[in-house]
This record gives sequence, structure tokens and C-alpha cells, in this order.
Amino acid sequence: MAVIIGSLAGQNWHRQVRQRGFAGREAFYYAFDKTVAAGKKFGFSPMGIDFGVHSLGWASARDLDELRGKIRDSGLFPMVGFGPVAVHYDIEVRRDSLAQIRKNLELVKTFGCQVSNFGCARNGRITREGQIAIAIAMLREVGKMAADLGLRICQEDFDWWRSDELIRISVETGLDNVGIQSDTGNWLILGENPVDATRRCMPWTYHAHVRDYLLEGGTYNGVAVGAGLVDFERILPMLAEAGRERDFVFSMEVDTDDRDEDQCADDSYAYLKAWCVANGHTKYVGA
Repeated sequence: MAVIIGSLAGQNWHRQVRQRGFAGREAFYYAFDKTVAAGKKFGFSPMGIDFGVHSLGWASARDLDELRGKIRDSGLFPMVGFGPVAVHYDIEVRRDSLAQIRKNLELVKTFGCQVSNFGCARNGRITREGQIAIAIAMLREVGKMAADLGLRICQEDFDWWRSDELIRISVETGLDNVGIQSDTGNWLILGENPVDATRRCMPWTYHAHVRDYLLEGGTYNGVAVGAGLVDFERILPMLAEAGRERDFVFSMEVDTDDRDEDQCADDSYAYLKAWCVANGHTKYVGA
């Protein structure tokens, strides 16, 4: 088992996609091809790729078969998100959400994924405790669906659940396949120390978005990994420990508002490769 370097494809080149007016298939394959090229340039094999079911609205059954072939032929290791989980008081909304999630998880499995991520779609009229309770109840159902397909599922620290809440939600489902996707930069948005939050969440962490931020104009703006506020020299060793039991993906994310996306991606991959080589994580990274 080992560390795999990956790409949160859509977020790494979203400005270029927007500037070129791409949508649908064009937008998807623009980021897909950039990911494949990065893997070849830096010698990552397999190269991880993250995308979501929501990004495949353009795809017919034939298109999906073609995509599976491209993933296989390009030597990619996919992590496909299954979409939102409705945290809503209306039982009909929750039932509809579960029905769609079942379909999405079945699609995710066809890509050969081991892990799938999601986010909770919260309703603002529900108290925070109410949202946590409904999230736990929903994820008990979703987790069972995922387990039947051999999938582990994880939700990201984005801009709402704190680390203690993510842990509580995972634990109180009572399932060992419901966990956390640790985004190294987003802990800053939540007002948490990324090193401490990463450490707390490690027993439940199934996937990582490795990204860096600078605080500019009241905004956490994406920069190249190693060029911002996140202490990767302390965080990466913790995340790499997850690779002792099974392959674990460092999915690099740029998500900048004003930097050169290609340069940030190259600098980030160079940083991650140098770290992996220096620390003996070369099985899939190359020396």
C-alpha cells in the first residue's frame, strides 16, 4: 500500500475552463487531459483523478463507456463523488435524495472506485444539532448502500462542519465505511489549525485534498502547495500513514482566483514529488 498523487481535476483549471467558454464534455475533458498530462510529466503511475457524478450530466451510456476506457488506458485511479445528501426535515425530500444517491453510487462503482465523496445539503431552518442528527440518520442509510457496493464514503471539511462534528457524524453512524475527506486548506476557513484538525480526523480519513491558501482581501485564495499558510511538513507525514493500510490519495487542488493555474499545478506537483521521494513514498511516484 502507498501514497498516490492525484488531481481534483475540475477545480485545478476552472478559470481556464470559464475563460474558454467550455461546458459539458469539453469542460470535463479539458481538465481530464490536463490531469493525464501532469501524471506523465511527473511520473505518477497511477495518477489519481477526482470528479463528481454531477460533472457527467452531458454523458450518455456510450459516453460513460468511453470515459471508463480512457480512465483505464490512461492509468488513472479515480475517486468519483456521488453528490449531495439532503439534510432536510421533509421526509419526501430525504426519500428522493436517498433514491438518487442509490443510482449515483451504482454509477460510481462502475468506474472501479474504492472511495466516493459527498457533501451535506443543509436546510437553514434546521438548528445545528438538528442538522447533525439528520445527517447521521441519512448517512446510516447511505453508508449501508455504499457498503453493499464495497465503497467507503467521506465528506469534506468545507465551510460548515468542524472537525469534532465530522468525527461525531462518522462515529455515530455506527458504520466503518463512513468517514472524512481531509482538505488541508479548508481547516483555515473553519478557524481550525490544519495540523491539529488533520491529526484529530486521521482515524476516519479516507481521502485528502492537498491544497494551500493565502489570506488575501478577506478571502482564502488558492496558491501552489508549499507557498501558503499550511504546514505540509507536519501534515503530509500524518496523511501518508493512511497509505500503510491501503492506497491513499493526495489529490492536489489549486482552486485559485487570480494565479496562473498551470504554474500552480506544476509547482504543487513538484513539491509533492520531492516530498514523497525524500520520505520514501516512491511506489507510485517514481524517484
